[in-house]
Amino acid sequence: MKQHLIIGTRGSELALAQTALALEAVQRSCPGLRHQLRIIHTAGDARTDIPLNCVNAATNTGDKGVFIAAIEEALAAGEIDCAVHSLKDMPGQLDPAFEIAAILPREDIADTLVIKPGAEARRPVIGTGSVRRACFVDAYWGGSARCLPIRGNVHTRLRKLAESREMTATLLARAGLNRLGFTGPDIEFEGQHFCAVDLSPDAFMPALGQGAVALEIRRGDEETRALVAPANHAETSCCVAAERAFLDALKADCSVPVGGYAALVSGTLVLRALYFTPEGQPIRITQRGSAEDPVAVGQAAHRQLLAKLAD
Repeated sequence: MKQHLIIGTRGSELALAQTALALEAVQRSCPGLRHQLRIIHTAGDARTDIPLNCVNAATNTGDKGVFIAAIEEALAAGEIDCAVHSLKDMPGQLDPAFEIAAILPREDIADTLVIKPGAEARRPVIGTGSVRRACFVDAYWGGSARCLPIRGNVHTRLRKLAESREMTATLLARAGLNRLGFTGPDIEFEGQHFCAVDLSPDAFMPALGQGAVALEIRRGDEETRALVAPANHAETSCCVAAERAFLDALKADCSVPVGGYAALVSGTLVLRALYFTPEGQPIRITQRGSAEDPVAVGQAAHRQLLAKLAD
């Protein structure tokens, strides 16, 4: 088995924290592993001046995830052996040149409202660059909240929140906050204090794949697969397989307001999703099926959505 692994990752604090978790998981089965990190700047990192759903067109990254295209280029060229991604950044259907070799144990899937102390929680002015979150905000707060465009990594968004006179809150994934050490209901950052309120995943659906970290390799690279595969967490892998199958069938990218998550409930795989039509009509899906075939569960959830759209 190879004893040296070149890992590609984005350079944000969160990406590096997730890469450290991935490396730790791989080293459990290969304690003598030597490694090298390669920081890769992606289109999503470079173009924070435009909405996230516009980055593909502006940077000619096609239908690839804006946070993974450059990393996959390095993977295809053999410059790295393995890429570490937030799974929610990955498209439902991978380029056939690649495969996901392992999924780490999932963190908390919730979205978290990070709000300034004393701000009006019932009428927040929320900074977000996510189409999903902006659409879900309107439904969750019944039209009493307002969104402002904001882009950047976790630390950048906390900094922008602190500096803004108009913005009173932002939305961040609880998984990312936890991995950066911002656990619990209080956040201290650069001398600023914020309150963190986790939103119920059933009421405010997370991004499909949220909280999971994927290790991607070149398809057919048996040496790297043998090294990385033992880090896979079976339950998380099962759940996200259903989510990604639903995402793939929907042909959804970051411009589509859809959220959801799968979970094992008494041995049954249950996929819940919330989709908003272009007219703003919410459609809620609950699909149950066998954990032995998570892809079938995701595909059945899509058929259920199509049937509801046709009603």
